[in-house]
Amino acid sequence: MDLGISGKVAFVSGGSKGMVREAALMLAAEGAKICIVARTQGPIDETVALIEARGGHAMGYSADLTTREGVRDAVAACRTRFGDPDIAISSVMENIAGDFDDVEDKDFERFFVVYAMTVIYLAREVIPAMKTKGWGRFVAVGSGTAKEPVGNIHHVLANTTRPAAVGFIKTLSDEVARYGITCNTVAPGWIGTDNMYNYLEKKMGVSHNEVPDFLFKDIPARRVGRPEEIASTIAYLCSHLAGYITGNWIVVDGGNHKSAF
Repeated sequence: MDLGISGKVAFVSGGSKGMVREAALMLAAEGAKICIVARTQGPIDETVALIEARGGHAMGYSADLTTREGVRDAVAACRTRFGDPDIAISSVMENIAGDFDDVEDKDFERFFVVYAMTVIYLAREVIPAMKTKGWGRFVAVGSGTAKEPVGNIHHVLANTTRPAAVGFIKTLSDEVARYGITCNTVAPGWIGTDNMYNYLEKKMGVSHNEVPDFLFKDIPARRVGRPEEIASTIAYLCSHLAGYITGNWIVVDGGNHKSAF
């Protein structure tokens, strides 16, 4: 399938690991020029090298995307090398688990920045040029907790702050659709990445690469997802073919969510 994005510039935050890395590889295979942005230089360099080894075009940039300055500088670096982003993927995560009595007000404030403001910062930097071009794709990687708060993994911080980003994306989509720009949120369920296994090991005492029975019991698919299953959804939403999909919250979780809507 030709996604129609050859030559497009894709800014991929969190693109050095896991499912978003897989999305970056898919976009690169379709001919997009990829700007990988994350905190740690090593995985960034590895991803860029892999894309280039496959004949693609990529650059890497290390930045703290929880600051407006970090996002601004990263987009500026992308612009200098490849031009203004046509595609933007926002994926910033931070693992602090706890129940309400375990966390402080400053933790809620921090998570609002991580899960909401990072999306807003990136939109401010990339949307104006997309408007000028008359084409753009903005995808935020969220979580099912934005709609169905999860209680058994001590996620009060994420449950509280993730819905803000979903509301922002929907509102933004309404404002920019007339310019040929789509904005969507992809909500992964339990996906078999290093981040997931590390979280389970740290918070639940589960050995690395072992999946707790409760996950299999609750997920109709009876398995965790594969990174490429999220990546393919993201890649499609970034494509020319997805021009009439906007303002949506798309769940990829093996049927784990309970709502029909």
